Amino acid sequence: PPFGAGASALESPPLVVSWLGATAFTAQLTWWLAVVAACLVLVGLAFRVSAWLLVFAVVQLWRLTPDGGDGIDALYRVVLPLLAVSSAHATWSCDAWLARRGGKPSSRLVPAWPRYLLIVQLLWLYFSAAHHRGKASWGPAGGFSAVGEVLGDPHFARFFPGSLQPGYPLMQLGTALTMLFEYSAPLMLLWTWFDNRPGRGGWFGDAVRRLRVRWLWLGLGVSLHLGIAVSMQLGVFPFGILALYPLLLRPEELSAALGRSQAWLRKAGTPARSTA
Repeated sequence: PPFGAGASALESPPLVVSWLGATAFTAQLTWWLAVVAACLVLVGLAFRVSAWLLVFAVVQLWRLTPDGGDGIDALYRVVLPLLAVSSAHATWSCDAWLARRGGKPSSRLVPAWPRYLLIVQLLWLYFSAAHHRGKASWGPAGGFSAVGEVLGDPHFARFFPGSLQPGYPLMQLGTALTMLFEYSAPLMLLWTWFDNRPGRGGWFGDAVRRLRVRWLWLGLGVSLHLGIAVSMQLGVFPFGILALYPLLLRPEELSAALGRSQAWLRKAGTPARSTA
């Protein structure tokens, strides 16, 4: 009192507290605003307005409880404003559907810079995380034991501590691959640049494309986050990160993947013909 739980960590009270007072109702109303705005963003209805409402709500929730969030909350406080100023609702959204019903042609081109900024943000998250892993257990001096330590902590481990001990060498490998993956994150910009044009990079670029280094990096990232989701209790974190991975694919790659998926679904839905 009089400004709520977050007042001791802030120089000024959150806006919602200044407007509505430091009550449970204020916190509940802010939370419901975030829920409704998130649903509208998901379906792309009144996208720009709902996106900025979501930005406002998540920032206010953070200011109400500054120590109540984790890394994924901080990341999405960066992601959401960039989505709000983008044209992410140009195609697969209720806004686009309503526009087509109204006779307005769909937009085939949208600004690329929000995607580029989000790519840099995601890669910086990995690179920065690697530099903040100061414990020796993340490196050879500590025997690459960090993942094993985490999976032995009942606060984080999904399975009973010690039950995965027979797989300890795999945990060491996972620790080493995590560090390799995170430290190499900035190189993803180079791998993508090579992949965009077959002739770039000379013999080195040819080797990168032939070995599919970019796809190996993406596959390693997906595997690491799925491994976290299976073995650790970190809430939405691994899925929140994976939700950003489509950024790392070129539009034509996404279109090709969609086309293959549609062809597979059509083939799967075609009844088998008897040759009798």
